[in-house]
Amino acid sequence: MKLAAKIDIKNKITVLHDITHKTDEFVAAMQTAFIYNSTKPMKENKSIAEGFMKDTGRLSVIFKEAATDDEGLKPYSTVPEHILMIWKKLDKLSDLMDKKIRENILFSDKAVNETVYLLQRLVEMLRPTADIILARNTFLSKYIQESQANIEKMADEYATLHENRLIAGECLHVASSIYVSMLEAIKGIAWHTKEIAVILGK
Repeated sequence: MKLAAKIDIKNKITVLHDITHKTDEFVAAMQTAFIYNSTKPMKENKSIAEGFMKDTGRLSVIFKEAATDDEGLKPYSTVPEHILMIWKKLDKLSDLMDKKIRENILFSDKAVNETVYLLQRLVEMLRPTADIILARNTFLSKYIQESQANIEKMADEYATLHENRLIAGECLHVASSIYVSMLEAIKGIAWHTKEIAVILGK
């Protein structure tokens, strides 16, 4: 690979880092929106999310082509696809939260606390994921993988507890549908984030 091309790819890796770094800011904004029952923090980020989804789609093609000439870039060839899926899941999560807030759908106190907890775990997981894109690190990879396992475990436990609350009549079916879908989106974000850590932690 020519020097100019290598420099360009290095710049593209930096772009991947920047896009991934924005994911934790987006989740933090959703957490604020959820806590204060306001859609404003999410509206400010909606167009940004749409732009990043387009950018990662283009970067996916670029890295796959570059990997055919440079074996060292092969691990990066699928990273943009996972980042794209993270943004798609974030967009889905944002839409669910927007619906909850606009239609004034009430969650139980337990569901609120559980959601806030999982969103915070996501923020703590996504921050080092941006770092591992620039500096591949086995320690960060292990931390991210352990974080994903914890998020999935807790989300599954919360889903079971929620089902019990639903049976007991402690929550509305419309709230239940949104809450369960939010849990699935959070698990999806964590899974794709973990995949990046696995790929770049080798």
